[in-house]
Amino acid sequence: MVIVSLPVIKMKNGQIKILLFPIIALTISCSTHKGLIKKEKTDFGTIKYYVQTDSNHFDYIDRKKDKRILIRVDNSIYYSIYYDYIAKHTKQDKALGYWLFYGEVPKETHEPKSYKKLSELDSLVLSRSDEILDSLKWTNFKRWNGATAFQIEVVYYHGFPKNEKFKPY
Repeated sequence: MVIVSLPVIKMKNGQIKILLFPIIALTISCSTHKGLIKKEKTDFGTIKYYVQTDSNHFDYIDRKKDKRILIRVDNSIYYSIYYDYIAKHTKQDKALGYWLFYGEVPKETHEPKSYKKLSELDSLVLSRSDEILDSLKWTNFKRWNGATAFQIEVVYYHGFPKNEKFKPY
């Protein structure tokens, strides 16, 4: 009798697990509010444009920045466009942060800041982002017009954390 009842208990637990998995997956997927807007294949790789609203996983950002345009290039480069700045993060240089710089790049500065001129990929991605911002009617977001370079800063002074997942800012 005991042997017969054990498979029934396992079956019930299995059914519960099967029912809980889609519910948990749906809850997690709905909590990020990230939707794919555009996907295009280029010489640089596949570029995906997302709109992310009311995200709960960028806690350091104030509530005014609860939405952004997120651009991903082959899981190796992320661009984040907010209302007051544009950031870039690369898998190659995980410890560095790139912020869009406007104006003339200084020849000599007293601060140890570096600059990197905009690449062809940067120009392509950012010009498409302006089109997306226009289509969404997000007029108060930062645009790339007038930008000349990215200002580079060290984000992780002791190296990128070993257990940290590479993700956008």
